[in-house]
Amino acid sequence: MLVALDGPRYAQSVEPSRGRRDLSHVAGPVTIAVALAVALPLSASIATNGVKDIKQARDTIVVTGSARYPITANLATWRLRTSAQASTPSAAIEALRPKVARIDSFLAHGGLPADAVSKPPIEVTQVFVSVRTGLKKPAFRQVPEWHVSQAFSIQTARIDTLEQIASRVGNLLAAGTDVSVSRIEYLSTQLTTAKFTALRRAVADARERASTIAAGLGARLGAVQQTTLGVYQITPRNSTEVSDYGISDVSSRLKDVEAVVTVTFRIEH
Repeated sequence: MLVALDGPRYAQSVEPSRGRRDLSHVAGPVTIAVALAVALPLSASIATNGVKDIKQARDTIVVTGSARYPITANLATWRLRTSAQASTPSAAIEALRPKVARIDSFLAHGGLPADAVSKPPIEVTQVFVSVRTGLKKPAFRQVPEWHVSQAFSIQTARIDTLEQIASRVGNLLAAGTDVSVSRIEYLSTQLTTAKFTALRRAVADARERASTIAAGLGARLGAVQQTTLGVYQITPRNSTEVSDYGISDVSSRLKDVEAVVTVTFRIEH
């Protein structure tokens, strides 16, 4: 009897333990299956979105716009220089003074106001010249002399007057006044305004080009993604000259300010 009672009790104590072991074996595959069921749609969603993002990132067009804005110089500069040379500094200065006086008179009678002309300090340099000795050896000897020069710097808004004066500089040479001259340099005090105007026009040109391309693709123009500004080209009017470093022309009174901009647009289908 005791054995019969112990048998079922033992069986009851053993069966639950066996059931727990079986459940643990089943739970592992079930957990993996659930995880896969959740992960696969999530991975598919991430992959789909990734492809979509890549596609959208590629839906862009890059265009270059350019524009020219004409300007006229309103300021000009001109430089002259005269010099003299003698065996002593005092003698060189005495030889220089009448030349300076003739140039002063020449500029004043040309119609330039006094404040348009500036004269920096006189430059003095000791030089050596070769002089024949009359001997076979040495045939020459080096003699020190003094070279002095006076520069004239002219800056004026009266460009027509300055051009007329410059055209008559040969009269000085004919009168015995040796003078060296530079070319007139033409400048604009409105250059910053001109650059911004040219830039606005270049951006508008880029947008118009991009809109035309997008329409041809059956799409519409989206937001700007990136812009790159090129160097400005300030050239003589209607010139085709271009430099990677930019041009800043001072040789011409009539000029063009050219701006170039590269713009990346998104296009939307």
